[in-house]
Amino acid sequence: MEPFKPVTLDDLRRRDLDLWAWCNDCCHNRVLALAPLLARFGPGQTAGGVAAWVRCSRCGSRRVETRPAYEGGGLVSSHRWHQPPEAGG
Repeated sequence: MEPFKPVTLDDLRRRDLDLWAWCNDCCHNRVLALAPLLARFGPGQTAGGVAAWVRCSRCGSRRVETRPAYEGGGLVSSHRWHQPPEAGG
């Protein structure tokens, strides 16, 4: 059995997929276009590795996860079990 190989931006390009980002603090999420990411990070960057460079556009958090934006993933691929912290607490 071959060892696990992380998905790269080039793998996403070849499959015509974008990158999906999820904020672990406020649950904001969005699909990130692949072309600008390829231009900035290059084809060898891993899909998960982009998270280290992403900041949430809603709350400013850097606690963001990234993964391939598979069509139809919807709530199945989101972290809906994660609840944002309650205000004031």
